[in-house]
Amino acid sequence: MNVIAATAILRPRTTVIFTCVLAALAGLMFGLDIGVISGATQFIQAEFGISDHMIEWIVSAMMLGAALGALAAGWMSAALGRKRSLILGGVLFVLGSLLSGGAWSPETLVAARLILGLAIGIATFTAPLYLAEVAPEYIRGAMISLYQLMITIGILVAFLSDTALSYSGNWRWMLGIIAIPGALFLLGLFMLPDSPRWLMMRGRRQQATDVLLKLRGDALHVAREVADIEEQLKTPQLGWHLFLENRNFRRSVGLGVLLQVMQQFTGMNVVMYYAPRIFEGMGYNTES
Repeated sequence: MNVIAATAILRPRTTVIFTCVLAALAGLMFGLDIGVISGATQFIQAEFGISDHMIEWIVSAMMLGAALGALAAGWMSAALGRKRSLILGGVLFVLGSLLSGGAWSPETLVAARLILGLAIGIATFTAPLYLAEVAPEYIRGAMISLYQLMITIGILVAFLSDTALSYSGNWRWMLGIIAIPGALFLLGLFMLPDSPRWLMMRGRRQQATDVLLKLRGDALHVAREVADIEEQLKTPQLGWHLFLENRNFRRSVGLGVLLQVMQQFTGMNVVMYYAPRIFEGMGYNTES
């Protein structure tokens, strides 16, 4: 009897951890796309015979796409749902990676990087939101941190992959190989449940309860959580009005923006995107 009870407890716990880890893999895709271009730029420039200015467009197009994707992600996550938004992001990850690997011109590569940026913008907004709504309280912070860790791991894996492929100089494989983890990530997304909170927002209370039962396993806890979500949804979301009327809220937003701006002055992004060129300028490619 104790074994049966233990199994009943472990099953929801295993389900929720699997769900959260799979959603956090969006961070891995983010990191891969950030890091992979670094080792490919020199080979791209040599093949197409393009200027440094065009390389800058190829590198930065992803950030432009990410900004646009993030702007649209709020509406999509509310209208389509968190799961479907992540699936759309996964499709864009795969499409952008394949187009990058098969690019027939610098302009095509810019377009491919723009598509990857859209995927990143959607995933960056939606994945943490989905994790916060699906994960139970006792691991919620850990799952959000896992998403951030996945970004770092993705950058590291991209650098290692670029290093391994740099001996052949095949930049198409460097950029296109990301389609493989992207496809696996996309397939896994179809196994995820819809966000219980989003289901409640759409008036699908019973479906939300069923999802929470699979993730929590405790009917009493689920009933309390459903009641809490219902109560929270009754409170109107002030949004822009809160920003205009509450000085403390404006200060918090301003500090967040300032932190992100100051982070850029550290040069972290420059190192990630142009590390090989930086080391080359320092003389590390000099033969002795």
